Amino acid sequence: MVIGIMVGSGIFRTPGLVAGQLGRPGLTLVAWLIGGAIAFSGSLIFAELATRYPKAGGKYVYARDAFGPRVGFVVGWVEGIAIYTAAIAAIGVVCGEYLARLTGAPDSAIPLLGVALVALFTLINLTGVSSGRWVQNVSTGAKLLALFAVIVAALARGTGAGWHGSTSAAPHAGALIAALAVAFQSVIWTYYGYLDAGKIAEEVVEPSRSLPRIYLGGIAAVTALYLLLNVAYIQVLPFDQIASSKLVAADVMAVLFGSRAGTLFAAVALLVVLASLNGNIFVTPRVIFGLGREGLAPRVLARVNRGGTPWAAMVFVGATAMVLSATGTFDTLLALAITLILVVDSIAVLALVVLRRKTPDAPFHAPFFPALPLGFVAIYGALFVGTVVAQTRVVVISVGVLGVAYALSWMTTSEQADRQGLRG
Repeated sequence: MVIGIMVGSGIFRTPGLVAGQLGRPGLTLVAWLIGGAIAFSGSLIFAELATRYPKAGGKYVYARDAFGPRVGFVVGWVEGIAIYTAAIAAIGVVCGEYLARLTGAPDSAIPLLGVALVALFTLINLTGVSSGRWVQNVSTGAKLLALFAVIVAALARGTGAGWHGSTSAAPHAGALIAALAVAFQSVIWTYYGYLDAGKIAEEVVEPSRSLPRIYLGGIAAVTALYLLLNVAYIQVLPFDQIASSKLVAADVMAVLFGSRAGTLFAAVALLVVLASLNGNIFVTPRVIFGLGREGLAPRVLARVNRGGTPWAAMVFVGATAMVLSATGTFDTLLALAITLILVVDSIAVLALVVLRRKTPDAPFHAPFFPALPLGFVAIYGALFVGTVVAQTRVVVISVGVLGVAYALSWMTTSEQADRQGLRG
């Protein structure tokens, strides 16, 4: 499930964005390597948090127990409503783009196609846990085989066309800082997904042993895959072509094997993105379910059907994502989601500092404490500052979302939650 979510729309859509922002092949590979290192550090931190709290909900549970129900409310609702529904909507938009490319549908049909696919996979997951898991396993296996085929073909037949080129707009000096901040939105998006194991921790067998393996093994495998894919892209395509491409892997296959191979791989890319769409629709309602179960959201959202699916939360998430798919664009949805992630994840990571002070013992301990969590937050803080410089409007919207969520927490945090000892 975690690998299926991580290896999704990002690695097909974002390599061109990263290359376009940074302008040089060496710097682009460094960005992907640093992104993997940041994700690996985060996986160590969240492995400890998830084994401490193997409950449905993930980050909001950690924030709630460290900082109180209102902060937990903000983290849970911003993540469940703003971040992940925006992510689902963005993936739906990408699915619509690829489907339109394959069918010849006009660009005006892309939002409708995205809405239809979000609705389809919401219905599939409403039938029960086993249906969503089966779709995920089949699609994840197929797309990994396809991606490894790209790597092998590119390394065997590529001429190194992209290694010595750069774009005319490659940033230098001070402009490089803002470019890095925007590029890392795409990098973080592409690696994101490893944290989602925390949302389904309650459904994992032997979580104290399984979750660290899921986090660390998954992120190590995906980092290697992403680096190899970017090397493969540079091995085949001129760098300026990579920087302008929205579907780099398909362009690579078209160069190596002809236009029919490019079309075939566009179909494979659609399969990959659909797997990511399914995975996100599977895990996101668990956050809303956890909020409803613990009195931080309407109780109806904690209802579960016979198939084991939190159906009310699933319908809520699906409907919200469908609205965003109909009204948003990929770039806008990506920027909004990542800006909020920088804040919400920092709160969750800082929760570990508080929680370990309260309860030192845990099934798994992140190393280099407290330097590791504090360093992680410092990196996210620097990226947030860079985003303020490069995308001020997105930051203003994000701060507004956080402010509204905090204001609502004062009106909706229930007395029952307080009686249960959830107030910090």
